[in-house]
Amino acid sequence: MTSNIQIPATLRPSRKKAAILFIFSMVFVLGGISMVRNGQPMGYFCGGFFALGLPIFALRLHPKAAFLRLEPDSFTVCSLFRSHTVRWAFVREFAVVYIGPNRMVAWNFTPEYPTTGSLRAISKSLSGCEAALPDTYGMKPKELVELMEGLRQSYANDRNS
Repeated sequence: MTSNIQIPATLRPSRKKAAILFIFSMVFVLGGISMVRNGQPMGYFCGGFFALGLPIFALRLHPKAAFLRLEPDSFTVCSLFRSHTVRWAFVREFAVVYIGPNRMVAWNFTPEYPTTGSLRAISKSLSGCEAALPDTYGMKPKELVELMEGLRQSYANDRNS
């Protein structure tokens, strides 16, 4: 591993990024309101669209809304208060994938992992991987891949525990 993180560990996304996105959305909402006041009906669309992001970015500021919990037997991803745990033993490999201009940390499951609908197949066809993290938690994608791959190799030995 390339990191000195002690397991168990909880990594959190940047609150600064969420705050910037909140402010950015608020500026566009105010711009939409101004457009409507000036008789431009397109302001309803602009203001309404960016208003949808305000509660999401506000929620992301809550400390329990998003995190990546790394433990000896598994990792847990939480986004907007919804969490999902994956055992290291069910991950085949981690990789950096590109979705448009974004670099994300993604992984493929082992054949033993239970199939849960068609989302994995859609994700695989779009990115080459079956699942991805929603954030890089203050790390560069390559560094996070190296950390998680190192943990997977260290802890995935016993699939039955």
